[in-house]
Amino acid sequence: SATPNLKLGLILAGWALIFLLSYKVKTTEVMEAKMWDPYEILGIDNGEKEETITRAYRKLSLKWHPDKVGKDLKEKAGEMMAEINRAHKTLTNAEARENYEKYGNPDGMQTQSMGIALPKLLVEAHTSPFVLALYGLVFGFIMPFYVGRWWYNSTRYQKDHILNPTMSTFFKNIREHISQRNLIELLTAASEFAEDDLKYRPADEAALKALVEKIRRVSQIYANDMFSAPKKFTGKDVWKANILLHAHFFRVKIDDGELADQQQQVVMTALTLVHRGLLQISTTHNWYTCSTLLMNISQMLVQGVYCYDAPLIQLPGITWENQPKIFKEKNLYSNHQLMRMTAGEQRKALSLLNDKQFEEAIQVAKTIPRLEIARVLLTVVGDKAITPASIVTLIVKVRIANAPNKIVPRGKGVAVADIEDISDEDTAAIENFVADFGKREKETKQTPPEAYCPYFAGRKDSQWWLSFANYQSGKLVVPPVRISDLVSERVVVLQFQAPPQKETYRFHLSIKSDSYIGNDVMQEVQMTVVDRSTLPSEPAIVDDISEPEEDSIAAQMAQLRGQQAGARRGDDESSDED
Repeated sequence: SATPNLKLGLILAGWALIFLLSYKVKTTEVMEAKMWDPYEILGIDNGEKEETITRAYRKLSLKWHPDKVGKDLKEKAGEMMAEINRAHKTLTNAEARENYEKYGNPDGMQTQSMGIALPKLLVEAHTSPFVLALYGLVFGFIMPFYVGRWWYNSTRYQKDHILNPTMSTFFKNIREHISQRNLIELLTAASEFAEDDLKYRPADEAALKALVEKIRRVSQIYANDMFSAPKKFTGKDVWKANILLHAHFFRVKIDDGELADQQQQVVMTALTLVHRGLLQISTTHNWYTCSTLLMNISQMLVQGVYCYDAPLIQLPGITWENQPKIFKEKNLYSNHQLMRMTAGEQRKALSLLNDKQFEEAIQVAKTIPRLEIARVLLTVVGDKAITPASIVTLIVKVRIANAPNKIVPRGKGVAVADIEDISDEDTAAIENFVADFGKREKETKQTPPEAYCPYFAGRKDSQWWLSFANYQSGKLVVPPVRISDLVSERVVVLQFQAPPQKETYRFHLSIKSDSYIGNDVMQEVQMTVVDRSTLPSEPAIVDDISEPEEDSIAAQMAQLRGQQAGARRGDDESSDED
């Protein structure tokens, strides 16, 4: 569009103006203001006596008197005589000399004024109408227009740069128990897709209809799900965004170049809306199932796949046409399954690919991370058991099994213990590990690898969500944690409050990729809450404070307090008898 080109032109013009001003500032000669000095005018040293001053004055008067010079120097001689007379009067008059020595001026303290030097063009009479017109244009139209537009745009968006109407639509229509299809329809109802760059245009009608027919054929054959228009949100902009998203999910090629560019923008906008909009609302309500479905949609957007697709379709050369054949003939479904085969078995399983396609598929399959949960620990720091309403610490260590770099950087100057080597009963070691965790976490930040996503327009780092949910209630215990720096190993530490009842609870620990399908791991975790009476008793505190010596001030004060207390008790007893 023309807007980015205009912005680029304005930026370049602004930088050119800055360089021009910098050059002018550097090359302009600064004229320092010269202080008026009567001694310098008379050609004598500071502090000379009055006889010397008068002698110098007479000598200069003879030299510069207008009657003593030629006609060509009369004007200059008049100026010089004025300065000589002023200098002589300043140095011979006591009051004028005192003023000069105090204020630098024989007339006393002078007021100072500051001004701005303007080009003559701006102040000359014949150019004043144009200058006023320019001022009126800049301060009366251009500046209010851009300030108003900035203010309007700032009030339209939330802090995550999502339109306020979009968040309002999401809040009103999202539910805890909602299908993935309805979530996608709600996503396309965002006001962002009604903006100028993405909104429906009548000229798109023919291309969109042809695209719908292609999507329906593919969805019916390979997904067993007929693509149809949204039932709740019926606007043209919603329908267009829905078509472009499903064309991305089913990898249907768009012949129209402008529509293809809009599709990439729709996909990237949708990913932002999922991460910063819908997922935030869902996790705020602690909805585990809804949040999981939104994480699935994130994977679909990045990889360009439909829900429940075989993970193998993420590899180059694997398409909607040959993937069902590979599964039916070779019983091959996932990337991890492929990587467990020998080289001969891999080539046989992917016999539908030529040699070049096979090599590319294997290289990509090697880079797709295979996640493992190395250790899960639920503990109350400092205690050997979990009691009602106590603060429970969840420690999870995850590992990329096929990471190219197995070395994990440790914190500088910190003795780091591996949580896998610490037993559940070693409360002291666990306490030290948790105490040092925050310091190590700041010092071990790493850059995650880039995800392989050829259908996504832009770089996407491979990141993960860690969720911990109650099995019985289906609610998130804590909001999902975004793991953005997992390269080889990572430890996550969370805290939550234990339930108030004594019981054995079951939790779901889930770690999902935001970029790949088929890489998620889940583990069931049990936690038993016991009565606090089962904990060992606290050791008695030994009072090692000795009694003060009789002669000390402390002993005398203690004795005095004892006497006062005894007197008060005596008064109380006598009053009771009365």
